[in-house]
Amino acid sequence: MDVRHLKAADPHRTVPFLTLPSRSVPRRGPVATAVLAALLATAGCSDGSDDDQAPPGVTAERICDGALDATAAEALKHLGGTDRFTELTGTTDAGQPNAFSVARAAKHLHDNTGLRSRCTVYKAGDKSGQPLVEMDFKAASTVPARQAVENGARDLTYYPLGVLAYAKEENSTSLYFRCPTKGTGSAAAETPYVNAGLFSTPAQIEGDPAGTYRMSVLNSVSRRVADELGCAGDARLPEQVPAGEESGV
Repeated sequence: MDVRHLKAADPHRTVPFLTLPSRSVPRRGPVATAVLAALLATAGCSDGSDDDQAPPGVTAERICDGALDATAAEALKHLGGTDRFTELTGTTDAGQPNAFSVARAAKHLHDNTGLRSRCTVYKAGDKSGQPLVEMDFKAASTVPARQAVENGARDLTYYPLGVLAYAKEENSTSLYFRCPTKGTGSAAAETPYVNAGLFSTPAQIEGDPAGTYRMSVLNSVSRRVADELGCAGDARLPEQVPAGEESGV
């Protein structure tokens, strides 16, 4: 141990000062260096956001090509008992995405089911394979009479929307609105109406399956389709679904 002397306040005294022996810093080996580099790289890729932990699916406002307004989005969340949803993946018979598109729905009204753009909604994380709701839009040459609708129907409620709108039982919701369209090829005939239908799976419904919730969802998407087709003025589809009238059946 090296002892040096420093001058104290009293010039006649010396104060011992200890000098510790120097110690060399051990060098990192190649393994330790590699581990440290990997940790730094991982830290550098993270921006502190919660994206990696975001729940699966999308919000109701983004499902079905964003066609659900605020009221309809709340209705869908009520029906499903959740606020996250997914859509059917894969492609249609025409090779187009199964994910719903307002533009494709308007374009394929006169085509068969396999070619039409339908909005098939699942509860995010559900493994049953059963959709919560599925909406389909097709051209219609006629509108059914009430007598035909009421034949054998249960829990039937009519709504003053379009030309004819009703919900029955726990899963069937239908809306006809005036919108002349013309197909192509073998389906080139002009038709005066569009039939919008919503089918729901009772086993997937968590909230009250009342027809008003289902009709709210269907009406909102129908409004977007009518806008796309340029017939919103004739469709008679108000933003809010009016109160329904229960059938005497």
